[in-house]
Amino acid sequence: MKRPNPKRGQIMSIDTETGPHAVKPITDFLTRFTPVQKSVSDPDNTTLTYDILNWIHAPQTPPPAPNAIYGTLTVQRKQRQADILYHIQQQTRIAGQPTHFNADVTCNPDDTLASWALHTYRTDNGGNPVPISKLQENWTNNNGQIQSQDSAYTYRATHPVFSHWTIPHILMRASLSLPTTFDMLEDLSTFRPNQTLATDSVTTLKTDTYNTYAQTGEGILPIHYLLDDDHRPQLITFGLIAWALTDVV
Repeated sequence: MKRPNPKRGQIMSIDTETGPHAVKPITDFLTRFTPVQKSVSDPDNTTLTYDILNWIHAPQTPPPAPNAIYGTLTVQRKQRQADILYHIQQQTRIAGQPTHFNADVTCNPDDTLASWALHTYRTDNGGNPVPISKLQENWTNNNGQIQSQDSAYTYRATHPVFSHWTIPHILMRASLSLPTTFDMLEDLSTFRPNQTLATDSVTTLKTDTYNTYAQTGEGILPIHYLLDDDHRPQLITFGLIAWALTDVV
């Protein structure tokens, strides 16, 4: 489909006056964003660390709407002889209480999900886990048959299955192309089928120009991945939520 040409007087479907659509939810944050400049020496064995941002509804505040950092995310990738191991640590603060999410994920050589164990809990003001908040689950993906250990949750995938936490590494490595259509497990427990990832031209910001990819599919708002010329995934936006890269190791 041919895109409208604004030079011909046609109205654009996406307002560009407040910045590129891929980063509209974090317009305020971009005024203080500094991209990571560290080189990636071994893309197969790399840890990415992000600040997690949200968009704050502030009707009395002139635009852009303010952004706040409410958590951190670390995703570590280790290439092994027969498989790939990801270790995920996410900490967020919701309603004043810290929430922790930890997961160990084993992937096949093509980065599709094979098995994973996750553990999530909240902590009280003293930093102690709140017993009622603890949740531990073990999952497997056997040729598209996805289920938790107790079979409380089962899904049937018809495409290769990836985690939304591992896609930045896949894009950064640039040695593996995602299939045209894939299925995704959000938070390693919510099934999002029929996903596609396409090049979305470039996004020009004050800090740099970024190669941008747009993911669309069932059950999600569009996800935009912004990578610099060295393939570092600097910014990722999920509607009202975003990740901003803070370190590469």
